[in-house]
Amino acid sequence: MKSNNFLKNNFYFFLFTIYFLIGIFIVKDYGISVDEEFHRYSGFYWLNYILEFTSFDNLKLEVNNKLMNIGGHTLPNPKNFPFYGVTFDLPLAFLETVFNIDGSRDYFLLRHYLNFCIFFLSSVFFFFILKNRFENNHIILLGILLYLSSPRIFGDSFYNNKDIIFLSLVTINFYFFFKIIDNLNYKNLIFFSIFSALTCATRVIGIFIPFSFIFMFLISKNNTEKLLLFNTKILFIYIATFFIILIFFWPYLWSNPPANLITSLKIFSKYPAQFQMLFNGQYVDSRFLPLSYVPLWIIISIPITSLSLFLFGYYYLFKRFFKRLININQKNVFNDFWRGKKEKKDFLFFLNFSLIFFYVILSNTDLYNGWRHLYFLHVFIIYFACIGLFRLRLIFKKIKYFFLILLTLISFNFFDIIRFHPFQGSYFNHFVQAERKNYFEVDYWGLAGTKFLNEIIINEPNKNIIKIGVASYLPLERSLKMLDNKNSSIIEIVGQDYENADYIFNNDISEVNKNFNTKYKIPNNFQLINELFVNGFMLYQVYKKN
Repeated sequence: MKSNNFLKNNFYFFLFTIYFLIGIFIVKDYGISVDEEFHRYSGFYWLNYILEFTSFDNLKLEVNNKLMNIGGHTLPNPKNFPFYGVTFDLPLAFLETVFNIDGSRDYFLLRHYLNFCIFFLSSVFFFFILKNRFENNHIILLGILLYLSSPRIFGDSFYNNKDIIFLSLVTINFYFFFKIIDNLNYKNLIFFSIFSALTCATRVIGIFIPFSFIFMFLISKNNTEKLLLFNTKILFIYIATFFIILIFFWPYLWSNPPANLITSLKIFSKYPAQFQMLFNGQYVDSRFLPLSYVPLWIIISIPITSLSLFLFGYYYLFKRFFKRLININQKNVFNDFWRGKKEKKDFLFFLNFSLIFFYVILSNTDLYNGWRHLYFLHVFIIYFACIGLFRLRLIFKKIKYFFLILLTLISFNFFDIIRFHPFQGSYFNHFVQAERKNYFEVDYWGLAGTKFLNEIIINEPNKNIIKIGVASYLPLERSLKMLDNKNSSIIEIVGQDYENADYIFNNDISEVNKNFNTKYKIPNNFQLINELFVNGFMLYQVYKKN
């Protein structure tokens, strides 16, 4: 009996420990993404900015030297384009400086380790969200497995220090949001306001969290004279703490907080860059995306089990709140949207997801490389999937092995993670038919570049210099930073100077329409010698000069 209780009480501890250890063990398997060099530079740029207000001269000198040696990043210089949040990049720049981490492979691995640790932490908070809402071990376990087993999210959790960090902070925010719904006290309010500010300082779209809190707070209270003073005090504390922390963690706001915050919102709603992206077999302009862009990407790139449960759960909530809306009691207008705290939490998720999802589609917000900018919706998708699980459990309660059937289906997600490793970010589900498998951008992060370079070095052991052309928008030279100095020194990236290249690398990523633009056309004197496929999707091709 004691043994059973021990296993029951410690099961999740063992589950998270195993997941964490596996993650730490495989971090080194991943390459470098194209934007990581920029974010490293951004961290040092703002660290240098902050040090200008101090007298740490030695630290200033070292940070300046780091800045001088970082180059070749794709995104604009932070001096001219200072709108990115630095809640992850700035502390990493500080750690790299203080601990004197000089090797490129070492400091990018540090970023990858911490990236994974933050996502892992968010999964623990999501566990408490599910425990708070459902109080059913079967749903909690299946929900956690769904959260951890989406291949794209899993893969990106090691190197995507923008979208996954933002997803993680949004998840943590909703944990504290639930705490406030259960018990509105000053301690919970302060923690929630701090994480709200950190989230917004990471990506400015995080402003939806304070707006949703204020809206939910106002419609949750009766405006009686007795409560008016309390309501005003609560809102003042939250808003004041939010802006103080936001400004503190986002140096760009220091000079002019209101104007700079508004500028950031405008910039990221209509990003100035223009790209041609391969989508469903056609090149589309990033400024004029079809309405199907986000829905189709979500449909084909998350596991079918997760997708089916999500749609069922969302439909159930939509139907419930629609009925509540058309049957609102005029004498008690607001509180009829939910009955009890659990339904209020459901409404919180439903409202935020619906507004964000349909706003992004209908406003034609600029997006790049699939739906990665909306990866923070992952926590909403899995929450709705758990609602779907809850309803299905009631419908099929007479089916003896219902839980085991769902557990088996979810286990296929982990099988796909293993099958795609270490390119889970290129995952597509079985909705993508064989003949359409390369109708979408696959390795837009350029992670396979490191694998390609290592193989070239192995195949040319006696060559002093190997010159490599690039028939892609990918800055392949960044992948050199994940090699040791000895190996990286024999590689020379010559870009589109194909005449001087020994090999040409192509991963089919282009900022121009390759049907009409010949910028990346492979010369006739190069022959295809190798291709890397993952589950039928082409990651890259290698051409060698005849």
